[in-house]
Amino acid sequence: MQRTIRALCALSLLVVTTAPAAALESYSQAEQQQFLDWCTGARSASESTCSCALKKVAQTVPAAALSTYLASTGTGQSMSFTNLATSSAAMTATTVAQALSTCGN
Repeated sequence: MQRTIRALCALSLLVVTTAPAAALESYSQAEQQQFLDWCTGARSASESTCSCALKKVAQTVPAAALSTYLASTGTGQSMSFTNLATSSAAMTATTVAQALSTCGN
């Protein structure tokens, strides 16, 4: 029983420590650069804040959802209540805002 508990603890630690890196790898280089360009440009955040935020966002937001969100911010669509209510844009916007807030402090 103790061996099982130890094995589960070790596995949990492994998953926790490798998940962010694996999540970031699900984004292509172009998707990562798109976020960083948007973050440092439109959001005027530092590169370190944006890198931190990207790692956090990658843990929960699929690359396609982030790309759609970033594309819509350029056209103002993300601010439309209709768009926020009918898509995953609201969740993505919230996740991005939380990550930037956490990493900027």
